[in-house]
Amino acid sequence: MIKKFGIKKGQVLPYRLLIYILICSSFFTILGTSIQLYMEYRSDVDEIGKAMSQIDDSYANTIAASLWDINIEHVSIQLDGALKLPGIRYLEVTDKTAGFSEPIAAAGFRPLTTRTIERSFPLIHHVDGKSVDVGQLVVVADLQDVLSRLKHRVFIVLTTQAVKTFLVALFILMIIHYMVTRHLQTVADYAREMDIDNLERPLILNRFDSNRKEDELDMVAKAFNEMRVNLIGDIEERKKTEEALRQSNMIVENSPVVLFKWFAQEGWPVELVSKNVTQLGFTSEEFISGERKFLDVIHSDDRDRVQAEVREYIRLEVESFNQDYRIMSPDGRILWIEDSTTIVRDDDGEIASFMGIVIDVSERKSVENELVHLRNLLKNTIDSMPTVLVGVNEKGVIIQWNKSAEEETGLSWEEVQGVPLLSVFPQLESKLEFIMEAISRAEVREKTKVPFTVGGSIMYKNLKVYPLLDSEEGGGAVLLMDDVTMKSRLEDMMIQTEKMMSVGGLAAGMAHEINNPLGAILSGVQGAERRLSPSLPKNVQVASELGLDLNVVQEYMDKRGILGYLRGISDAGRRAAQIVRNMLEFSRKSESVRSLMDVKSLLEKSLSLAANDYDLKKKYDFKTIDIRRDFEQGLPQVNITETEIEQVFLNIFKNAAHAMSEKDFGDERPRLTLRTRKDGKFVRIEVEDNGPGMEEDVRKRVFEPFYTTKHVGLGTGLGLSVSYFIIARNHEGEFLVESEPGKGTKFVIRLPGIIATDV
Repeated sequence: MIKKFGIKKGQVLPYRLLIYILICSSFFTILGTSIQLYMEYRSDVDEIGKAMSQIDDSYANTIAASLWDINIEHVSIQLDGALKLPGIRYLEVTDKTAGFSEPIAAAGFRPLTTRTIERSFPLIHHVDGKSVDVGQLVVVADLQDVLSRLKHRVFIVLTTQAVKTFLVALFILMIIHYMVTRHLQTVADYAREMDIDNLERPLILNRFDSNRKEDELDMVAKAFNEMRVNLIGDIEERKKTEEALRQSNMIVENSPVVLFKWFAQEGWPVELVSKNVTQLGFTSEEFISGERKFLDVIHSDDRDRVQAEVREYIRLEVESFNQDYRIMSPDGRILWIEDSTTIVRDDDGEIASFMGIVIDVSERKSVENELVHLRNLLKNTIDSMPTVLVGVNEKGVIIQWNKSAEEETGLSWEEVQGVPLLSVFPQLESKLEFIMEAISRAEVREKTKVPFTVGGSIMYKNLKVYPLLDSEEGGGAVLLMDDVTMKSRLEDMMIQTEKMMSVGGLAAGMAHEINNPLGAILSGVQGAERRLSPSLPKNVQVASELGLDLNVVQEYMDKRGILGYLRGISDAGRRAAQIVRNMLEFSRKSESVRSLMDVKSLLEKSLSLAANDYDLKKKYDFKTIDIRRDFEQGLPQVNITETEIEQVFLNIFKNAAHAMSEKDFGDERPRLTLRTRKDGKFVRIEVEDNGPGMEEDVRKRVFEPFYTTKHVGLGTGLGLSVSYFIIARNHEGEFLVESEPGKGTKFVIRLPGIIATDV
């Protein structure tokens, strides 16, 4: 019958539930029936009790009166009437009036069973206000009928209750099966069929009402499906982990890394080692069997050091550390090993063993040594370069510094590392954009003759920017700064020399061409002055013959300015002659007489001449200039033509005075500094002013013939060019100029020195 509800064979829970339901229902059925029967029993007993009370109340007095009247028949009638009461089976009356007790009347039969209720009632008769005990009434009630009826009642109740209980149990079982056990069976079947390779099918319970509220079975199904999803994820993760572990093992076995685990015992016996230890020349069996201990393979020269380092790491409570040491392979090879070790502790915190990753770095050590050698070679090469080399990153911070840079700046690599470039070379501020552009575009750039002010002197450097490609710094450049000050000066000298030589022939030709008409002009002017002079007798004689007074003619010519014209023509002619002589200096060396001179005295003499020069006092007032002298003692003499060098100095002083007159000094005074120094085999003479300075284009052209920055009529443009030839060609010296706008101008003259010897 149970199978008709869809309960499958082998299902234990439905039967167990049915048994439990039946047992529970039977227990409560029996308990209820017992209570009910007991209540009915008590009701029947109470009915018998009521009957006996009724006999006592209704029959006892009547029987007592009949007994007093000795009406036995009436007593019997009364007893028969009482016998009809419920449960009454026997009544007996005993007469006490005769002085003895004997039954005189009885009704019914005394039950033979012990299940009876027997009660005695005294028979009292009232006569003349007195109560007379006339006898006794015995009433016996039989409980057999009550018990029989109860037994029948028990059978009926138990039968009906059993049927009802069984039907209710079946109904409950059906409900439980429909709502619970069939789903549990589904869950059990699903769980039984669940397999690692078959986790895609979800657990679905056959529940018809989709809109109902979620209950515990839905939660179980949901938990199963979540478990299934999690299991799928865990399995996938486990597969990945197993695959990763397999690959890791494969990688380890095929990698240069050897895994070791050794006990923290004497000699460090090996507990575990990877099989690829063969690449070090050993076998894993050698270590696992105890034939070799880990400490045994460490090179004897490194063994004490390695042990000492391990003890120190343990003392410092370091959990992991790295070591480099050598080992001896069985075939006699010495291998450099890099060991990364981790300390393993037991539950008590004591050191139990060490786990290490060992790798053969012999080749790397060799490469590192070679790299160190190459690095030192490269550093020595860079440091030996006379060129200043500075490396910067893309932010303009210094990352490389050679010895030339250190010597020039006086700053070591430690002092400039990580410092912005402009903090060390503020002169490059105007070139920073140029450098950054070269870095960003990865193009080699170059700037020539970048001015640097060092110790008050102007130096020129060629700046080359080489961008760093694929640099570890992420970008940057190498800056090369070549000192081209001397080269620049030599180039300027060569340019000036070439210019002078190119115009030398022109100057000579012009001088000769101008000299002829100029001579005629000067001769004519001199002749006119001589013909008009009254001091010559011949002039007076001819004038007398013509009737003229030369004194009057002289006075007339003076008043009319004719004589001034003639003197002007003569002065202009002499100046033109001087220009011609200067131009001739371009084409031939001076044949003036030279002598040994002291530079200091020559400068002082030139200063004196400049101070007394009428033209200077009139236009520039040379005495208002602050003259500062910085003369080095014990300088060699120079072999020079005094007048020519004086001409050079006067020209420089005049140009300086003219330049300073065009500057507004405010509270500052115009200043001219004269400085002498010994410069190798040369005597160096510097004339420096604090005037407005010159632009680079002007500075390059100051020695060109006929080039001037003065206003028209104030200069011919030959002063410095003639001075240049006097120094460079006539005296085998050097004539240089250094200047920056707003920072004044410095003329540098280098003349060969002559060291006097005692005879």
